[in-house]
Amino acid sequence: MPLLQTGIPILVVCLALLPQVHAFGAGNIASISAVEGKNWRHGDIEDVLKTIACIAGHKWTSTMIKRVYFGNWLRDYSQAMDVGTLKNLQAETIRILVWVLSFLSFGYATGEFEVTSERLGVYRPEEHIDNPKDYADNEDARQYDERLRGPIRQVELDIDMETGMKNYIANEKGDWATSAAYVKYSLSRSIHYGRMYTHGGERKGNEEDLCEALRCLGQGLHTLEDFAAHTNYCELALREMGFHNVFTHTGTATQINVRGHHIFPLVTGTFGMVDFFHSVLGEATDHFTQSEVNEMDIALGDAENNAQSNNSLNALTGLLGKIPGTRDLVHEAEHLRQLSDEQEVTNRSRGSHMGYAQTNDYRGMDEQSRAGPSPGPGLQGMPDFNAQETVRKIYPILAFRDKVVRKLNSVIEKVPGLEAIMEKISETLTVFIMSLLAPFVRPLINAASKSLQTGSSGVVAASGKHQFEPWTDPHCTDPTHSLLSKDHFANILNEPAGQVASAIVKYIAPRVLYAWQHINIPEHEVLNDCMGIFHHPTFRDMNNEAHRTMFEAVQNWVHSRPDRGSNLNDVLSSEGVRAGRNTGGVPHTHGGGGGGFAALGSHGHGQSQGHSQSQSHSSGGFGGLTSFFSQQQHSSSSQQSHGSSGMPWDKLSHLPIPGMSNLNKLESTISNFIPGGLSHGSRGLEDEAGNGNGMHQEQQYHEHSSDGRSGYHGGGY
Repeated sequence: MPLLQTGIPILVVCLALLPQVHAFGAGNIASISAVEGKNWRHGDIEDVLKTIACIAGHKWTSTMIKRVYFGNWLRDYSQAMDVGTLKNLQAETIRILVWVLSFLSFGYATGEFEVTSERLGVYRPEEHIDNPKDYADNEDARQYDERLRGPIRQVELDIDMETGMKNYIANEKGDWATSAAYVKYSLSRSIHYGRMYTHGGERKGNEEDLCEALRCLGQGLHTLEDFAAHTNYCELALREMGFHNVFTHTGTATQINVRGHHIFPLVTGTFGMVDFFHSVLGEATDHFTQSEVNEMDIALGDAENNAQSNNSLNALTGLLGKIPGTRDLVHEAEHLRQLSDEQEVTNRSRGSHMGYAQTNDYRGMDEQSRAGPSPGPGLQGMPDFNAQETVRKIYPILAFRDKVVRKLNSVIEKVPGLEAIMEKISETLTVFIMSLLAPFVRPLINAASKSLQTGSSGVVAASGKHQFEPWTDPHCTDPTHSLLSKDHFANILNEPAGQVASAIVKYIAPRVLYAWQHINIPEHEVLNDCMGIFHHPTFRDMNNEAHRTMFEAVQNWVHSRPDRGSNLNDVLSSEGVRAGRNTGGVPHTHGGGGGGFAALGSHGHGQSQGHSQSQSHSSGGFGGLTSFFSQQQHSSSSQQSHGSSGMPWDKLSHLPIPGMSNLNKLESTISNFIPGGLSHGSRGLEDEAGNGNGMHQEQQYHEHSSDGRSGYHGGGY
């Protein structure tokens, strides 16, 4: 959720390395992981698309799924554009950092994978079904960016007495923003562009329309998937199954009478600074259930040294020289290397520090971040920094990478026997591109970190009491995200929440794709079907496929347990949750130090799961680099046990990617900011991304008014 009150050094990497992800971390779990199928992230859920039919004449390829997931991923990273960062940094500076991170995650950064301002957007609670209570300390966040939401009104937080859910979830009878409206907007855009692709007259078959349709589908699925992990749906479903001692994360006096039923309401969590730190600290244990990919980390750690000795350029041009028709790419690589080296010289002449300056100051964040003037041009230590100029300089680097891969694919298709060299070139290309970006991005990260520096314990101490209000206030219907969410692997309900989310994807995606192909089907009928996801399990209709499959997902999980759920009334009881038994027995603690919740509360606004698995694939990810640097693994391994800046570009081995170990306290904390780590997870690259040029960018789906209202308008095309 949002980093509301203030920025923190970590927040840089909240940007740079930013967020988690909401429910379920961004990214997915590698297929070789022992926990695949038991623990869930957004990327795992998106992989469910492979099991459903695609539109006529198409099949789900890795690139198509990437395009869907890109829309999902962007919603997690929009968290970087919130009060805590925008009061200290220009929006364009933040976008650059997220853009580079996107390249590391997807292997592409141009065309349909370009992180534009419109596509990235800003943090909006409704996109993640977040409880907006006390958002931005109840100040008007629009002073930092007009796209942020205005002050909260109590009516938004009230319970809809017709559905038993909070109004901000799906009650569209008012003038407030709702998650249901955002999903309608997203799916409506997807249907619009999908129909342009399938029936667009002269535009029929235009790849740009397909890319936009897939991205909008992904962003809509993000919100729907969060319904499983950000609400108390699973707890309420368990109570419907007879587990009446399961705690619903609301006060004891919150039961209401709705349609003849005495029920606890369906709610989601608020996100304050305590949640932020608990999310960051709590996620460390997830690292140890991931695949063993330390060798990949070590290889990345050696990449910078190789680049500095010019090996990356020589290696890349040497490999490209073996491929016919790549002479122009060789010349371009040499030119880009020259420009990058010139930037490095400029940095040194200015005394720019590279990377993130490690600090041992954990004293906590003061309240300096209260409303203040918007940041001016430049950055601390870089008064002449120009974001647009930086974009102009790094775009050719990112475009070069995409150009190389697409060129090689076209050649390899025509010349059998060259497949083996493709992986080698991809590995070398990744190292080369990262080394080119370093002189432009590392100083930016360093300067951004200084602009955001403050501490943490003060706010934690001040707001810690809110964590336990569902226990101390019998009328509380606003639990915190950290205690309610099922994002982390250690949470016993992570698995059923993931299965519910998978059921949601299996229900939604076929209907949207059907609407793409059948323009005679009224759009509103499809959207109304999709809105059935938003429901209280007490009012489920087992004849409704969405209701039935969601409920059965929880039911099947219970039946699959060795004890068939006999201990759930204890583990998920009020006392059990407060003691941490639902997360492995580690009790809840407060403070900014180590510990915190037992892998509890990973969320998306301003933090990240930070360790989705990375697989070997030719998209520019990091798999396969092990062999490239195998001769240096031992020395790099020993270096990892010693402190360093812990930020990317300073030591690539310290990028927050899966399997990381032996990091110091600050590095461990920072690493948890990255949703899904730096790779695209277990999706291989069966095909390459298309040539969409990103012409169709996200239009704003909300209007602004003096009272902070937000509306959605029929798809907003």
